[in-house]
Amino acid sequence: MSDERRDPTVEDRSIAEALARKTKAPVEQVAEIYARESAELERTSRIKKFIGVIATRRTQVILGALSDERS
Repeated sequence: MSDERRDPTVEDRSIAEALARKTKAPVEQVAEIYARESAELERTSRIKKFIGVIATRRTQVILGALSDERS
């Protein structure tokens, strides 16, 4: 898997901050996961319209799993 990531947008940062508040995870960790998931979806999706929604959901799932591991 290549690590080609685009620069985060203001919207990306806003989403990461909201997810960080919701999940009580560090913003930088959330931003990194969200960027990775968005990049993967950008590379593999034919339909690009819902990438933000899907990346947000995938990020929440990953953060939930990480939280469970820490418990």
